[in-house]
Amino acid sequence: MFFGIDLRTFLLFPVQDAESRRRFLVGCLVSLFAMIVPILPYFFLMGYAARIARQVFRNEPPRMPAWDDWQSLFVDGGRMFGARFIYSLPILILTLPLMISFFILPFVMIYLDETADNATVSSIFLLYFLAIMGFLTILAPISIVVSVIIPAAEMHTVSKGEFAAALRVREWWGIFRSNIGGFAAAFAVYILAAMAASFLFQIVMLSLILICLMPILLPVITMYLVLIMYTTIAQAYRDGEARFSTRENAPNPIPA
Repeated sequence: MFFGIDLRTFLLFPVQDAESRRRFLVGCLVSLFAMIVPILPYFFLMGYAARIARQVFRNEPPRMPAWDDWQSLFVDGGRMFGARFIYSLPILILTLPLMISFFILPFVMIYLDETADNATVSSIFLLYFLAIMGFLTILAPISIVVSVIIPAAEMHTVSKGEFAAALRVREWWGIFRSNIGGFAAAFAVYILAAMAASFLFQIVMLSLILICLMPILLPVITMYLVLIMYTTIAQAYRDGEARFSTRENAPNPIPA
């Protein structure tokens, strides 16, 4: 157990039996399709994860449900994607100048190379590098905090079955605050799984033969990480909701 998360159950349920493995394979095919068509296939992946999250909400062990009612999967995934996009927007806006600077930097460097001496070019490049490092130093912790918080809004849309629930900050914020450790633990489990996947990528990249498996391996890892992320978050949300409800319904102390 890790902050109330049964790691063995949550890490192995996608492949625990033959039926689960077949359904996991379908998810991998959807993930593979996402390499061809941007964004939309992820609606189905996230919607499938929402269906498993509801199992966790009902205190059931996670299991791989059938891939049916694709319209419902798309709608659920669209709600979750919308919630994540809205709360990620400030980070995207902050990184926009950085992305623009990366685009125009080669042109600026060509211009300076033709009009300025080497010492000036080196000084400008050093100042640019320091500015980027300072910006990333500020942005990185903010991004981590936002990444831990956003799943509470996503799970609130799943729990309530409506996108507007993500905008009712007071509701899901109370649930998040009631189990900050659980949400942080769910994020940590996801990061560790992603690090393990990254290590696997590095091993594959060392071999010209194994590198041919990348188009197959990438959808498998994507599907697995989506399942792990949202099922552990669902557990954190369920526990946080229970604690928040208990606290809200607790009788007020009678003043002396």
